[in-house]
Amino acid sequence: MAEPGSVARVDRGRPRNPGNDAAILDAALDLFIERGAAGASIEAIARQAGVAKLTVYRRWQSKEALLIAALEHSRESVDDTPPSTIDDLVDRTAELLSRPRFRALMARVIGASVDQPELVQAYTKRHLEPRMTAVADIARQAIAAGHFAPDTDPTAVQDAVTSAISFVLLHAGEPTAPEIKQRLHTLLQHMGYLVPRR
Repeated sequence: MAEPGSVARVDRGRPRNPGNDAAILDAALDLFIERGAAGASIEAIARQAGVAKLTVYRRWQSKEALLIAALEHSRESVDDTPPSTIDDLVDRTAELLSRPRFRALMARVIGASVDQPELVQAYTKRHLEPRMTAVADIARQAIAAGHFAPDTDPTAVQDAVTSAISFVLLHAGEPTAPEIKQRLHTLLQHMGYLVPRR
């Protein structure tokens, strides 16, 4: 059995067509966002991708493996390099959260925690945990640089940023990047963050 977070693939039969791979992953992602994990069946994914069911099963041995691969595929348009400063973190978080498709995807990931826990576990391990660790690391650097009080707990900064992100994801409406940026800056300033002079 594959470990949580691993993408199980099945390679057999004729050589794979990379175009089919992309079409299948795009279809899986679209259906997951539109219908959730329960509504993204292999049959529906194959139909939307314009391929046979067998073509899908040749590549991924289960729907869960395919959806995990589709989530990986969704990160291709995201800058995954760690942010270097608090301001960089705020700017990049605001830009990402302002994308309606990204917010819809995250809402589906959160909603899958009951019926598809392995999907959420994989996404959390591969993407969320490293980013939350990066937030705490950036907070430590900001504390050391004097942008927070010396006794500030970096995990409190981490928790505050995580809570603000969760609020944006669960809040109705279409927030813009400047609105999200302002919310994050206001929160951090209430925690004592001093914006570095430019």
